[in-house]
Amino acid sequence: MSEHQQEKTPRTANSGGWLSRATDFLRCRRGFIAIVALVILPIVVDHPYYREIIALIFLWSAMAGAWNIVGGYAGKFSLGHAAFFGVGAYTTGLVYVRLGISPWLGIILGMVLSVLLALFIGVVTLRLKGKFFALCTIAFGQLVEIMAVYLRGITGGSEGLLIPFEPGILTLTFSSKLVWVYIFGGLMLLVYGVSKWLEGSALGYKLAALREDEDAAEALGVNTLWAKLASISLSAALTSMGGSLFAQYFLWLEPSFCVSLDLSIQFALYAIIGGMGTAIGPILGASLVTPLLIFLRAAFGTAASGISMVIYGLLLILVVLFMPKGIVVEVGDRLRKWSPRFRAPAPEREVSNAP
Repeated sequence: MSEHQQEKTPRTANSGGWLSRATDFLRCRRGFIAIVALVILPIVVDHPYYREIIALIFLWSAMAGAWNIVGGYAGKFSLGHAAFFGVGAYTTGLVYVRLGISPWLGIILGMVLSVLLALFIGVVTLRLKGKFFALCTIAFGQLVEIMAVYLRGITGGSEGLLIPFEPGILTLTFSSKLVWVYIFGGLMLLVYGVSKWLEGSALGYKLAALREDEDAAEALGVNTLWAKLASISLSAALTSMGGSLFAQYFLWLEPSFCVSLDLSIQFALYAIIGGMGTAIGPILGASLVTPLLIFLRAAFGTAASGISMVIYGLLLILVVLFMPKGIVVEVGDRLRKWSPRFRAPAPEREVSNAP
């Protein structure tokens, strides 16, 4: 080995180590800044209307992230997630109104029921692929909505179920919107943390394998049925938790309000727009679309009926046409294409010790 090679080799190794440490430091710093912003922003925005928008952004980000576990990581396009959302909402509301049981226990019970429903749906439908699976999930979601409508003696039917306003920690009811902003923000961080854990776990790798090619994954020995059941159960539990908190936030439940097909499509659209199969994608999608939809309804809702939904639909079409992989993936690909700074570092060559 030449003297030049002897001097260059340790520098390359050190530079790689420093680069890795610097990257980890930047990631930690970005995460810390994001958490600080999450805590400070609702305090700075001292207006009930805008705080409610922030709360809804956090809630729908969490629900889109929960859907993303099945639709993004596992590649199973579900359009029946409103069923899990509604089960959580109605379970928490009913055990509190009818039986006087604390909503905290109602959340746990709703999660258990949602997981059981998810396992049942999984056993029946997860061997289906593509559009057939999506159609079956729509049918299950509609079945839950029909049950909520016609079981009037239990759910209140189309008239709705009113949850009494009794502020307190035990009743999980708060008069301050700021408290709900932090509750929904915590739920969003929980779903984001689960998604990040999933990306580096054995289950996440199995889901990625069956998403790319299910037959090849099974040929390699991956238990795809178990992986699908695990993903849909985890997704259902998180979605049910969001539904329970939703019930205690609005204190009124009605089938078309919390078990509708529109709600299932909304969860999927936020993840698709932001970027399926990424932890940050659903958050970005909900952060962009939720305030946009609210402001459009406020601006055009009374002036011209339906024009807000027309504008909303056109924007969705543009995103799907020009960013089919989602904003996070498309922007990342273009940045790596345009700037070497965002490209992955090339693997270092080993220097031979031979003379």
